[in-house]
Amino acid sequence: MTVPKSNRLGPTTATPASCYNRTVGTSIIAIGDELLSGFTLDTNSHWMSEQLRRLGFQVKRRSTVRDRNQDVAEQVLRDLEDPEVEMVFCSGGLGPTPDDRTLEAIALALGRELVELPEVTAKIERRVAQLVESGIVHKAQVMEGNRRMAFVPAGAEHVFQNTHGMAPGLCYRLEGGLLFILPGVPPELKGIFSEEIEPLYLGGRAGDTVRELRFRGAVEARFYPIMRELEATHADVSVGSYPNSETRELTIRASGADPERVAAAMEIVRTRIAAMGVTPLE
Repeated sequence: MTVPKSNRLGPTTATPASCYNRTVGTSIIAIGDELLSGFTLDTNSHWMSEQLRRLGFQVKRRSTVRDRNQDVAEQVLRDLEDPEVEMVFCSGGLGPTPDDRTLEAIALALGRELVELPEVTAKIERRVAQLVESGIVHKAQVMEGNRRMAFVPAGAEHVFQNTHGMAPGLCYRLEGGLLFILPGVPPELKGIFSEEIEPLYLGGRAGDTVRELRFRGAVEARFYPIMRELEATHADVSVGSYPNSETRELTIRASGADPERVAAAMEIVRTRIAAMGVTPLE
């Protein structure tokens, strides 16, 4: 099957993150057979979700796809075509081995050629030289596999330094939003995200206010009418119930952009449940 061409993939002028519509969100695409087979736990997506929430960017969707060009390209296009997604974060598949196909897949999705980034090649050569000096490798040469990491889809707006590894992180500014390509090695991904993406692209917003009430031995179903009431009166506040079978605790969590609305929603929970004779934990 041929990846469909998009009418939202053309370059556009820079837009500060603070100008994006808060009602739209972000998506995260984790790439790797090892994730789908259960050999590796996808901690990257969880960590990025936490950071994006903290910074005021809602995550609409998280996906996991195989190391197949077509699969990756199709998922990237789906997310870029979604009008409720402003930023797409891809992680994994940037390494030196043949199963690392993300850069090829992104080139397929965007309809662009792979071009060599001389600065990345130079960085790889310097890193290999350091490995030789430390005795980790025996030949002062850049192997074909390592050189593959320097060939990226043309037209990147920004190439991140990645102070923790060789693979470059990339940003593409497209008509449909921003596309970030990150390595799957957790220290490298976290370093690029915290040290480079956050200050450059994720400023200008405040994270949602989050409030919780915890109950011991409470029956979750008793909160049903309260939750229905809040759906009608506080639709702008996300309210959920989260039981823990091990501790026998139930957490009611509310989050939203307006601290006063979140506080008001939680006060309704506190008042209604008090009338039932249930007291939250301190």
